[in-house]
Amino acid sequence: MKRVTRISGIVFGVGAGVAAIVWMLRDRILKPQVAAPQPPPTFRVTPPVVAPRSDADDLAAIRGIGPVFKARLAAAGISRFDELAALEADRIAGLAGVPESRAREWIDQARSLV
Repeated sequence: MKRVTRISGIVFGVGAGVAAIVWMLRDRILKPQVAAPQPPPTFRVTPPVVAPRSDADDLAAIRGIGPVFKARLAAAGISRFDELAALEADRIAGLAGVPESRAREWIDQARSLV
């Protein structure tokens, strides 16, 4: 009888262990795995290529305007000193992404070059 009790105790222990493992993993076993939602694709927007005007001035002659700011102003349609001098400082600051104080300096230099 001792042997039967010992064997049944082992079987019961193994069965309880298997039941405990199944109980811990029940969410993974019973529920299907759902894939995480994919983020929507992102699209890069490139600014349009602006052809240089034939009557354009070299805005790089103004101190503080390099190739980057020259390209930003050209994309906004500003390629001459008189066009730059005619605009308000806040408008130029918004177009080029610079502080208004720098835009005022550009306007003053453009007025002197016109």
